[in-house]
Amino acid sequence: MKLYDNAQTVDSEADILKTFQERSRSSYQSMVNIQNIHYAETDRSTLDLFPLTDAHKTVIFIHGGYWQWCEKSDFAFIAHDVLAKNMQCVLLEYDLAPHRQIGEIVMQIQQGLDFIAQQDWLTNEVLVVGHSAGAHLTAMLLQHHIISEATLLSGIYDLAPIRDTHLNNALNLSDQDISKYSPINSIEQCSKPYAIYCGENELDELKYQSQIYFQKRQKIDQDSVNFFQLHQINHYNILDEFFHKILN
Repeated sequence: MKLYDNAQTVDSEADILKTFQERSRSSYQSMVNIQNIHYAETDRSTLDLFPLTDAHKTVIFIHGGYWQWCEKSDFAFIAHDVLAKNMQCVLLEYDLAPHRQIGEIVMQIQQGLDFIAQQDWLTNEVLVVGHSAGAHLTAMLLQHHIISEATLLSGIYDLAPIRDTHLNNALNLSDQDISKYSPINSIEQCSKPYAIYCGENELDELKYQSQIYFQKRQKIDQDSVNFFQLHQINHYNILDEFFHKILN
């Protein structure tokens, strides 16, 4: 089994992703939304907004795909649960490897958050939710002033093991990349609340990454960080588990 091959943990990853896309198309068709708002110059520097009048919170979602696959529109299905809880939803897109290096992707997410911070539709409370590679990107930007709280789902927090896998063919990580862009190496305190989640049925490597990152952060942010391993949850259904049952 490849260390980071999530397809090994479910019967059919292709069917799951197809269902995500079908549900997402339904979300775009059934709910008010503004697609592909540019926050920077590149083609993928865009966001989709599902606005809600009098929303009490804005949820910004950063998708996964190991920094080289997927796009925001694959995950629009989460907007249904977000809006149902009186929150508005933003899907934040970014460029992918190998066209961009990891540092450029992190900077791009910062640009996206900077842009959102200037919009008149933004609420006072902002929750950023990152999934998989999106959790890594969220962890890199926890200190951003726009973020009130953060949720990290099934994330990767140490890039060092990635270099010895098939994923590095596109990422081409350098020693400097691994040192600078591995959230586990950060010693900066974060006073805002954030939670680390992983599923019981995920790859052992991803569960380990979440656990060691929590152990490191607990020593630094004892009062603001929490960790949860969700029973009988995998890398894919963790999205429905969080947005339908846990988000509040």
